[in-house]
Amino acid sequence: MFCYQSNFSNPTLPVDEAQFYALVRAQQWHDIIDRFRQSGDASLKRKLPAFIFQATFSPTTSKAGRAGAWRKQAATQLTGLVVMDVDHVDHPLTLYQGWIDKGLDLKALGIVLIYITPSGKGVKIVFKARTDWGNLIDNQHQMAQLLGVEVDESCKDASRMSFICKESDILYIDKELFTYENQAFAERYTALYRDGHSQATRDHSATEIRTDSATEKVLKSCSPLQEEFNGMPVSEIIDKWMQGVNLANNRHNTLVDLASHLRYVIGKNPTKITEVVMTLPWVQDLAKEGEDVAGTVRSVMDFKYHEYMPKKLREAVAATSQLEDDNMARQLWAWGEEIEALSVYYPALKDVCKGLKRNQYPAALFVAGGLMMTLMTRCTYRFYHRPEELRRLNNSTFIIGDPASGKSFATRLYKLLAAPIIAADQTGKDAINAYREQMRTKGANKEKPKKPKVVVRIHPARTSNAQFIQDMVNSVEEVDGRPMQLHMLTFDTELDNTVSVQRGGSWIDKMSLELKAFHNEEDGQAYSNNDSVLQDFFVTWNFIYTGTPIALKKKVNEQNFGSGLATRLTCIPLPATNFQMLTRESTIDYDSDERLKEWAKKLDRTKGELSVQRLVDELYDWTARRMADAADNQSRADEMLLKRCAYHGLNFAAPFIVMRHWGELHQEGEFWCGTFNTDDIDWRLAELIVNIQYACQRHYFGRMAESYFDNKQRDASVNIQRRGRTIESFNRLPDEFTADDVMRCFELQNENAARSRMSRLQSDHLIEKVSDGRSNSQGRAVYRKTGTVML
Repeated sequence: MFCYQSNFSNPTLPVDEAQFYALVRAQQWHDIIDRFRQSGDASLKRKLPAFIFQATFSPTTSKAGRAGAWRKQAATQLTGLVVMDVDHVDHPLTLYQGWIDKGLDLKALGIVLIYITPSGKGVKIVFKARTDWGNLIDNQHQMAQLLGVEVDESCKDASRMSFICKESDILYIDKELFTYENQAFAERYTALYRDGHSQATRDHSATEIRTDSATEKVLKSCSPLQEEFNGMPVSEIIDKWMQGVNLANNRHNTLVDLASHLRYVIGKNPTKITEVVMTLPWVQDLAKEGEDVAGTVRSVMDFKYHEYMPKKLREAVAATSQLEDDNMARQLWAWGEEIEALSVYYPALKDVCKGLKRNQYPAALFVAGGLMMTLMTRCTYRFYHRPEELRRLNNSTFIIGDPASGKSFATRLYKLLAAPIIAADQTGKDAINAYREQMRTKGANKEKPKKPKVVVRIHPARTSNAQFIQDMVNSVEEVDGRPMQLHMLTFDTELDNTVSVQRGGSWIDKMSLELKAFHNEEDGQAYSNNDSVLQDFFVTWNFIYTGTPIALKKKVNEQNFGSGLATRLTCIPLPATNFQMLTRESTIDYDSDERLKEWAKKLDRTKGELSVQRLVDELYDWTARRMADAADNQSRADEMLLKRCAYHGLNFAAPFIVMRHWGELHQEGEFWCGTFNTDDIDWRLAELIVNIQYACQRHYFGRMAESYFDNKQRDASVNIQRRGRTIESFNRLPDEFTADDVMRCFELQNENAARSRMSRLQSDHLIEKVSDGRSNSQGRAVYRKTGTVML
């Protein structure tokens, strides 16, 4: 049994399984961990309880005279468990998955717990101590060698705390964690720890990554710097750090300072820091002049490590972050000006953007476009990929901005533009509520009313899967003689709330619906309860959320990036207000709202195939040009982010283009349809939208995409199967050979073993006999390879 400390003012208490789960499940600690990850404020971490896995403590008295099991090295009683820290890990789940993919048997290694630390950038590993490995830090070195990670030497003391985690951050747990004890280990080392002897008992230099030749190795490769810190390239942070530095006479001292500071962004990893600094030309010059760069870097690892970043580094990180925000801020203003210029041809844009600043226009354009295309649910078009299929107007839109940044404009547009759907839904809602009231008032023996089949298309975040799917399959109309399933619509102003709601309750695992909605892919369900629809269906669902960057990070992050949701999303930034007040409106403009309502009614009555082939062709050429750029840059990330951009460009432009060409449509019954001719102005709008989509994809997901492919490449290299000795020996054989050649190439001791090996090779059709030896002077049978590849 191990122990925990609720805070620094209280003694430790024992932990059993129930207490452990009570701690990691407590919402108050979850909130602190979330705030710590968002802010990086280390003072929050110190408010958390902490486990002490490797020791319990004998009763002592505190400085204030309180008796208890205080966390003191002198009172240590070892448990037989060891804790190892792996710090500065950008992708903890990827690291863990790498161990699983390598086939490491965690239980066989004695590991009983692995969890992501409160920072989200580290991993704790708790494992059983082995007396033959040595003391606590000795055991860590041995386990680090097996896992291929670096040891944090600061974890050598027996009284070292491990701050608790959230239950969802536990990657691996074995129930032996709660019962395991190693009495032999405790008897061997407890007294030594009580006397203050926690240093390693043996030399581990042979088991660690050696850096003696690091300078030479890196000098030969000098590969481009790929390291990141909080999503920012370390190369850009270094560029900002170097501004104002005079390299004329103090290159060595500058290297010392830089290496010391890089510990805060890269970690206390001398090998990695050496690789980073060796990408700098002035450091390469130092190395050529005889400076032992790797040695210099190692020498700063023991410098005092403060809790907070040094001021110079902190300013460099802030400047790098601000630079990226400034780039996007400038683009938003430029896009807003282009939208304003296009409003001459698309007057509805003026009403959509009413009361907003120009840099907020892009967000308004996409919210309005998403709502309007949902109104046009009965319309289709043909894309350049599989043109035989009729495509629908789909969108999955997120508007991302800080709290109080003006996201309420989206609610205005929703109330105005979704009004026809809201009104139509009311009939269905009234029928369902009446049915439920009848069900409540009917007696037990009375005949139950039949549940009405109604159309309800708008669903809030708090909707069950069963209800959503039933309404979706019910929302079918006959359009031009064919049944067509209409789009569902979800709008929510709090993405964070939506994410929380969807983690539990009856809408768990709706990620599948989100993924399949963008291309209207087929799904299905087959549950045994009476309320579930037993059938296959196509997902037709458009959703629009507004939320904060933190909420977006919860929705799309490094752990789930490979799902494909990111490229389906349209994520548009809503910029900070920068202390500027909204424009004071002295008059009430009812006309703007009424115009949008009227257009909503018209678009809700459209149907048929849209004649947008010219725009499809233009989008094909646009994508081809961007793909050529990606090929030139050898960027798999850009290639991935490009592939769905054209869909977004056409879908969001379509409603505005239809409004512009409304006069070319004709009425068939209650619906409007017909062909129209698009022109350069329409392409200008579609091109603006596709450019915004691509730029925002790269802004929010570019680095995740790069990390995804970097990790994939690294994992692929790890999973390359080594060629077996048998294959290598077989490949060494000449095309024609005798038993002597087999003995030599397979390193066999006698001819009987060679004959046995040749018999197996013959049975596998890998070799065949050419002659029995009577025709050659040696009298040896001759064989040859058949050309079949040995598996």
